[in-house]
Amino acid sequence: TFDQALQGRAAGVQVTQLSGKPGAETSIRIRGTSSINAGNEPLYVVDGMLISSDGADISTGVTRGPRIGALASINPNDIESIEILKDASATAIYGSRGANGVVLITTKRGRAGKGSVNFDSYYGLQEISHKVNVLDAEQFANLVNDAKLNANATPIYVNPKNLGKGTDWQNELLRTAPMASYQLSFSGGDEKTKYAISGGYFTQDGIILNSDFKRYSFRTNLDREVTKKLTIGNSLSFSKVSSSGVLTNSGTIVPGVTTSALLFNPILPVYDSTVNGGYTYENDRGKVLGNPIAEAREYNSFSTIARLIGNFYAKYKISEGLEFKTSFGIDQITSKESAFGPNFLKRTEASKGEASIGDVNALTWLNENTLTLNKKIRGDDRLNVLAGYTIQKFNNESMFMYAFDFPDNRTGYHNIAAGLNPQKPSNGESQWTLVSYLARVNYTFNNKYLFTLTGRIDGSSKFADGKKYGYFPSGAFAWRVSDEKFMQDVKSISDLKFRVSYGVIGNQNIAPYQSLALIGPYSEGVFNGTEVYTGREPLSYVNKDLKWESTRQFDVGVDASFFNSRLTLTADYYQKKTYDLLLSSPIPFTSGFSSTLLNIGNIVNKGFDFDIRSINTKGALDWTTSLNISVNRNKVTNLANNNTDILFAGSLLRVGQPVGTFYGYIFDGIFQSDKEASSSPVLKGQEATSSNPASRAKAGDRKYRDINNDGVIDEKDRTIIGSAQPDYTWGLNNTISYKNIDFSFFFQGSQGNKMANLNSYDLLNFNGQANVLKEGGLNRWTPENPGNKYPRALSAGSLDQGVFSSAIVEDASYVRLKNVTLAYNLPDKLVKRTTLNNIRIYASATNLWTSTKYSGYDPEANTFGQNSFVVGFDLGGYPMAKTYVLGINIGF
Repeated sequence: TFDQALQGRAAGVQVTQLSGKPGAETSIRIRGTSSINAGNEPLYVVDGMLISSDGADISTGVTRGPRIGALASINPNDIESIEILKDASATAIYGSRGANGVVLITTKRGRAGKGSVNFDSYYGLQEISHKVNVLDAEQFANLVNDAKLNANATPIYVNPKNLGKGTDWQNELLRTAPMASYQLSFSGGDEKTKYAISGGYFTQDGIILNSDFKRYSFRTNLDREVTKKLTIGNSLSFSKVSSSGVLTNSGTIVPGVTTSALLFNPILPVYDSTVNGGYTYENDRGKVLGNPIAEAREYNSFSTIARLIGNFYAKYKISEGLEFKTSFGIDQITSKESAFGPNFLKRTEASKGEASIGDVNALTWLNENTLTLNKKIRGDDRLNVLAGYTIQKFNNESMFMYAFDFPDNRTGYHNIAAGLNPQKPSNGESQWTLVSYLARVNYTFNNKYLFTLTGRIDGSSKFADGKKYGYFPSGAFAWRVSDEKFMQDVKSISDLKFRVSYGVIGNQNIAPYQSLALIGPYSEGVFNGTEVYTGREPLSYVNKDLKWESTRQFDVGVDASFFNSRLTLTADYYQKKTYDLLLSSPIPFTSGFSSTLLNIGNIVNKGFDFDIRSINTKGALDWTTSLNISVNRNKVTNLANNNTDILFAGSLLRVGQPVGTFYGYIFDGIFQSDKEASSSPVLKGQEATSSNPASRAKAGDRKYRDINNDGVIDEKDRTIIGSAQPDYTWGLNNTISYKNIDFSFFFQGSQGNKMANLNSYDLLNFNGQANVLKEGGLNRWTPENPGNKYPRALSAGSLDQGVFSSAIVEDASYVRLKNVTLAYNLPDKLVKRTTLNNIRIYASATNLWTSTKYSGYDPEANTFGQNSFVVGFDLGGYPMAKTYVLGINIGF
């Protein structure tokens, strides 16, 4: 998808590919994390139509179906250009919707002249980019026996050597998967009418069994000059996306297929014809795991999304320099999810089979009306004034039904009434409206001094009465220094411009009705054998003060080019301060609720963006290089309840620390003797007592740092153990052309960020109940191998299982060869003999090489998706893939 293609390409834009799943979401942060609960994804504007980017509007999220990224429905082959707006002055015209930056997408349009026809196609193969090494059958058997002996129990496996390699569950689950794309486009026109029409088909199988993605797309862009004063046009696209998928991120009871493939007993075979379903039923060593191959093949999950994005405009030239424009756009989404799990799977053991169906219908419409005055005042002075009014409305309707206990699996979710244990269906509807008044003045003085003032009033239905409207001004100044007389003799500088801007932008990206008293059913009961409701109860705390979250951004920058524009530099320093942070905060229980959304909290982001481009050689050999570097420092400066810490799942919000801070115990090595263990502080609950003297830690167990020196390791000894925020991110691209050959290679990386590898709770727990990381399992502590990193094997279970500590927080810095492309353009003489305009053949590879210390599948993984609070966690995600592609472009 095109948002994945942005990764590493622009300074100040951090793109994280959250999953290797086909069509998966990405997370994009422009100049850092500015909010917690109000969203951080940028606004996407496609040919003037604003579209949702967080996926909440197009996925029910109620079945186990694959969650499809909101932007996966857009065909990247239709895109002409992408522009990213970062500072407050540039984004101010979009008001609250541009609080997290704006990505402007312009699709291909027709041009006057001879019509053209283009056919683009490629075919590729994918394979896993990195495999996690775990123990084979023989090694696992030795670990289990060792764990039993250390617990004074009888070993299980008599002769581990006879077991050999056993089953490689990752090899059984993962595959080499194909992908292909086909697109046909037509464009052209005359002086009055221009057109661009395209149709495309894209298909991609996932590297995990039974996961795939398909997209059918159609686009038509038309522009018509009706009269010399009136021009009309449209941008219209329709796409249908379908996906089948498997559950990868770990569930609460039975983990997803990737976790199961890592942990499942390698001694067991995949199939067992003696049981219902024909698969080995479950892991036999104690850890609750479903057979990953059975879960992937038999638990069927499907998602389908039909999306219509259209924008119609009319421009009328009232007089010379004065123009009125009106547009009306829609974003119509119909989403359907279906899932079925047969009764013989471990995942559905309790429910005896389950089926679910969910539907979402969402419509956004947007009307914009602007009046623009563009006048030349005197000499080179120009005045541009814009005033406008916009209104946007969103409506969402959803439905969900499910049932349990299916004696017969054959009809699946197609006959949900066959379930013997039907559940109550549910449905919902939500709406919100945004009304805006805007004005912008641009004045250019002497073609060297540029002034911009913007003001916007936004009114959102999401906030409390009396708090719905916010005013968001901004201003900018630019000075083209290179046009000054004193610069005329400086021949090495081709162009030099200084910029400064300051502005305030609001954020209203929260669910509607947060300020209202919501009411729902209260306490189900049974009367005469019939289940009834006995009343209604309030569901939310009334917040009559809920208002806009606002971000104030200061930016100062320089644009420079040197040596006849052979070298260009863009550098910016920025500071973003978010006030009245919309944050879900704890409140006194006397209110009847534990938490509510409050305007309380501040966040600061400040940093540098650098973009350097050079033309290294020109002529027969053209070689260009571009390098971008982004440095951002994030800090929470205020929180609710007298700056009380907020902690969830090992992630900490604390004043003075960045969002994404990890909080836990400090792993301090391994006890090398029983004497050391008995004389050292241990985790609370491990102390030896008269009733349970065996609970005391021994040689080979993990030890943790006693921060407050009170002789016991408890919650008071937790501390900051890292951050998911990188020190800097970067991208480096080189493009080399020689005659008809083009070659490019692109490196991208992130440095200094940490990752909480929650898979290590099990992969580094040597109790013999599940498979473990090979490096840890083979180098575990033994009297003969008294290491200081990995604990001993103990079948009674690790004494610190589930402890969030620095033992599982890893360095997730990486350098990746993101893309390599080699292309050949057939010579014109040869092409003309075929009556074609051009033929280009290319080969490309993506994610070809990655250097990282991270032990998981990929250092970009994020179990919690686009969540802004709980970032940098990896638990059973979908592995990233390498891709190898051959393609052809033909122009008629």
